[in-house]
Amino acid sequence: MPSSSRVVIQQWLEQLCRLVSGIQSAIVVEKGVTESGGISVVRWPEDEQPEKALLKVALKAFETRRQLIVPASRSAQGSDFMAVPLVSRGQPKWVVALRISPRSARKQQAVIQALQWSLRWLKLLLKQVNRSQAAGAHWVERLTEKPLSAASIVELLAEQFHCDRVTLALGDARRLEISATYPPVEIKRETGLVRTFKEAMFEAIDQQALLHYPPGTQQSDLLLNSQQALAGDLGQATLCTIPLKTADMPVGALLLERHRQQPFTPREQAECQQAAGLIGLLLHHRQRSEQPLHRLIRERLQQRFKSWLGPQGLGVKLSLLAVTSILVVSGLIEVDYHIDARANLEGRIQRVITSPFDGYLQEVSAKAGDIVTEGAMLCQLDDKDLKLEQAKWRTELAKLKREQREALATHERSRVSVLQAQRRQVQAELDLVEMKLARSLIKAPLDGIIVSGDLTQSLGVPLKRGEELFKIAPLESYRVMLQVDELDIADVQIGQFGHLRLAGYPDLDYGFSVKRILPLSTASEGSYLFTLEAELEDAEEHLRPGLQGVAKIDAGKRSLLWLVSHRLVDWLRLQLWRWWG
Repeated sequence: MPSSSRVVIQQWLEQLCRLVSGIQSAIVVEKGVTESGGISVVRWPEDEQPEKALLKVALKAFETRRQLIVPASRSAQGSDFMAVPLVSRGQPKWVVALRISPRSARKQQAVIQALQWSLRWLKLLLKQVNRSQAAGAHWVERLTEKPLSAASIVELLAEQFHCDRVTLALGDARRLEISATYPPVEIKRETGLVRTFKEAMFEAIDQQALLHYPPGTQQSDLLLNSQQALAGDLGQATLCTIPLKTADMPVGALLLERHRQQPFTPREQAECQQAAGLIGLLLHHRQRSEQPLHRLIRERLQQRFKSWLGPQGLGVKLSLLAVTSILVVSGLIEVDYHIDARANLEGRIQRVITSPFDGYLQEVSAKAGDIVTEGAMLCQLDDKDLKLEQAKWRTELAKLKREQREALATHERSRVSVLQAQRRQVQAELDLVEMKLARSLIKAPLDGIIVSGDLTQSLGVPLKRGEELFKIAPLESYRVMLQVDELDIADVQIGQFGHLRLAGYPDLDYGFSVKRILPLSTASEGSYLFTLEAELEDAEEHLRPGLQGVAKIDAGKRSLLWLVSHRLVDWLRLQLWRWWG
C-alpha cells in the first residue's frame, strides 16, 4: 500500500487502540497488494510481529466477507478475537483484526459497532489522503493526536501557520455560527465585527475558493469586497479565508489572520487548503455521528431526493413519470366491479318427511338423490301390531252391534243407549288404528328429488314420532345461497344482478338477482361470511339442489386504481381510527 496510506492507517489504528479499552494487539491487513500477491500488514504495537492466530482470523474474514468473533472459550490464548472487513463494491479491501481481553457477548457487539464506525472514518480519511498524499498524512497525524474539537483545530492552525488569530465557523451556505477562535474570545452577541467576519466567510463559501487579502496575481478574477471590508476594520492584517466542505457540500469556513507584512505564501495557502479539506471531512463526520436519528434520516432522504431530481437521476425520474402516468390512467379508466361469493344451490321449498308414530322401519323404496313423483312410496313402517289391534277393535265392534240388536228386540231402551255409546267409542279406536295403518305407508307429497335421507342400511331400527326420514325439494324452483366476505358486504344491495357458475357445469352461466341479505354470519378460514339469498332467472332441468360454485355480483363501475387499492385503504382507515380515534 502507498506510504501515505500506511501512515494514515497506522495513526488511525493507534487512535482506535487508545479509544477502545482492553485491546492487546491489532492489525490491518490488505490482501494482494505486493508483486507476489501477498498481504500487507499494519500492526499495533509496531515493534511486535503479528500473531498467527490474529492473522488467521483476519484471513478468514477476507474469505467469508463478514465479521467474525472468536470468544476466549474457543481460543488457546485466552482472549477474544474479532475481525471486521471493509467491503468496497462487493469486494473486501481491508480487514481489521483485534485481540482483546475477554468480555460478554453484549460488550463484544459494542466493540464491533465502534469498529464499524471507525472504519467508515478511515475510509473517508484515505479518500482525502489520496487527493493530497504527503500533506494529508501529516495533517492526519496532527489531528489525531488528541480528541477532535473546534478549539483544538484553531489552536493547531494558529501554531502551524503562526497566525495572530484563527476563527472557525460551522454551518452551510445560508447560515454560519462561530464555533471557536484562537486566542479564545467569548462572543455573547452578534456585533458588527462578527457580522463582518461571517460575510467574509460567506464570500469564500459562495465562490468555493480560498481567498487571500491582499490579493495575489492568481486571484484577479475573485471578489474580495468582504475581505477588504474586514481587513479595513481590523487594521493592518493579512487574511486567508478557506471554505470547509465535504462532497461539494459546505460545512463551514476558516479565517486565518496575520500582520500585513506577513502574507501567506503560495505553499502555505496550498497547505491550508489541504488541511481544510481534511478538517471539513472530520467535522462533518463528527457532526453526523452526534446528530439525533430523526435528523440523520431527514438528511439522508433530502440527499436521496436531490440525487433523484438531479441530472444523475434520469432513470428515477422516468420511473416516477411512468408510475404517475399509470396511476392517473388507472384512476380515469372505469371497469365493472364484481363481488366474489361462494354459492350453494338449494330448492326454493323443502318438504320434511317424518315418522308419523313410534314404530320400526320395515321397508325402504327410495333414498337421497332419487327423483320421485307425488304419491310414490318412500318407505313403510312395521304394521303387524296395528293389524292385530285392527282385528281386535273390529271384533269388539261386531259384538256390540249384536248386543244392540238384542236390546232393541227386548225393548231395553237404557241398555240400547249404553251400547250405542260403547259402539261409538270402539269405532273411534278402529278409525285411529286404520289411519295409522294408512300412514305406515309413507309416500312422496310432491314431485321432486330427495335431497337427504338414506335408510337402506337402517331396516328394523326403532323410530320415534316426528323423527326426520327424508327431505324432498321440487325440481322446478331453486334459490341460491351466497356467502360474501364481510369486507365486501357494504357494497351489496338488494336487487343487484350477478352471474353464477357451478362446479358441475363450469361452462354454463346462470343469471340471478339478490333478494335478501340475511343478518347471519359464519366464521370461515379466518374471516366472517354473510349469507345472501338470490333467485335464479332460469331454472334448467339438469340443475340439482346441493350444487356449489362461484358467483359474481355486479356492483357497478369502479376505477382500476380503486379496485387495486380499496382493500388497503379501508384497512389503513380502520387501523388509524383504532389508534388515534
